[in-house]
Amino acid sequence: MTWLWWFVWFPLAVGSFALIEGFALKHPDRQWTLSRTIATVGARFPLSIAMLSGLFCGLLVHFYWHFCPPGTITGG
Repeated sequence: MTWLWWFVWFPLAVGSFALIEGFALKHPDRQWTLSRTIATVGARFPLSIAMLSGLFCGLLVHFYWHFCPPGTITGG
């Protein structure tokens, strides 16, 4: 089932980002880019940047907590 993530979800995520960001770059008066949105929200509510980074850090810990590269364990 890993093909589902790589060949369905990932292209949809990248494609939707490219579509929205491309529209925002063509029409800056009607749509904000992602960086402008984050900067504006961060200026009005600075804690949102920390909350967003906490979300990504939580996902990284969730995914890689038990990761152990080959050759790093010595002994038993």
